Amino acid sequence: MSRPKETRKKIDVSRSAAPLQSNPFAMLGDLDALKNLAPGPELEKPGAGSTGLADVHQPPQRKKRGRLVLRRETKDRGGKVVVVVSGFAELPGASAVMIADLARELKGKLGCGGSFDRQEIVLQGDRCAAVCALLEELGFTVAGVRE
Repeated sequence: MSRPKETRKKIDVSRSAAPLQSNPFAMLGDLDALKNLAPGPELEKPGAGSTGLADVHQPPQRKKRGRLVLRRETKDRGGKVVVVVSGFAELPGASAVMIADLARELKGKLGCGGSFDRQEIVLQGDRCAAVCALLEELGFTVAGVRE
């Protein structure tokens, strides 16, 4: 419910706002407590016991998680292409929960639909190169279709 027009207050925004009358930080320069502060920690300089910026820009080494096989299929799908990721049976510690989480992550990063069933992940679309790159980024060795 809105109020009648007569009771609404109007704010004049046509003129500029008045500047602050005083600087709120002006008093900080005179405080003795701030003058006697201990110096901050010194940052490590490149070249002094380190190898420099090369250490900063190297990507961390990912642990190898196993080998997966990619294949492209169109059978029984009305001519639509899907990418099938298989090979989870040979992975150590592979479970249905781990496969479902990997399928969810791949679908989210690729922006496509898909599912998992019987130790396989099925991703919609002909995106073998992107799937291969994502799996390698996650630490898997990829065999099969790459393009």
